[in-house]
Amino acid sequence: MERRIAIIADVHGNYTAFKAVRDDIVKQQVDECWFMGDLFMPGPGAINIWQLLESLKPTICLRGNWDDDLIQAYDGAHSYDDETKIMISRIGEFIGNEVGGDVIQEMAKWPITTSIQVGALRLILNHNLPQSNSGQCLFPTNDQQKMDQIMDPSQHYDVGIYAHVHHQLYRYTSQERLILNPGSVGEPYDGWNLHQTNLRARYLLLTVDDGGIADLDYRRVAWDMQEERNRARNEELPYKEMYLRHFIHDQPFLAQINKAHNYLRDVISYSKDRKHE
Repeated sequence: MERRIAIIADVHGNYTAFKAVRDDIVKQQVDECWFMGDLFMPGPGAINIWQLLESLKPTICLRGNWDDDLIQAYDGAHSYDDETKIMISRIGEFIGNEVGGDVIQEMAKWPITTSIQVGALRLILNHNLPQSNSGQCLFPTNDQQKMDQIMDPSQHYDVGIYAHVHHQLYRYTSQERLILNPGSVGEPYDGWNLHQTNLRARYLLLTVDDGGIADLDYRRVAWDMQEERNRARNEELPYKEMYLRHFIHDQPFLAQINKAHNYLRDVISYSKDRKHE
């Protein structure tokens, strides 16, 4: 019996890219969809992103590190002791209030890891590591010992799938178990300059039959970058200056934005208000 599974991850608030991927998934006539984490932020997509995810009826949803950041920021509990944390806190407050408490509570229930049996295959799915949804241990250029941490070698897993690093990946553990990464829908990344200019939205179409993996289709879907830029410009989105720079993390520029808009003051005020509710 054949099953076609769309595996998506790391949307990061990019509605235009996600809609293009959703439309492509519909055309592929998949049997189910798995979401591997990091749905919102830093892009302007909010409740419309949530509606796109719901339209896919995902059978698995994992909680990424930015999902945790959003939950903490909405609760006024996120730290803000450096420029990046100030940014995450302020955007999280904004997006959290856009989507509302019910969505936040639903996301808080998502695990960071799960396992599933599909036909003869036993898979472990993580946003990053089984015990942590953050960090760079599984960056695709890391040595074999680090990559092996995607799954417990004593457990009978055939395939490990993770997200987080925004790279599409096909690799093996030391035991030659398969490691897969679908790449990022909203913030595709490749360190090599030529590859980085290719910002097509990425996901993985996994086909499984009675013999195991029948096909791996690493999809890359075109989306209208100008449309997404216009969406950001028309929203009261904090840090839209950063988002319009194609998602590049520029610490000196980030410090300038924090100072110009006095975002630290806003974050401190929001946190105090939430604690007094």
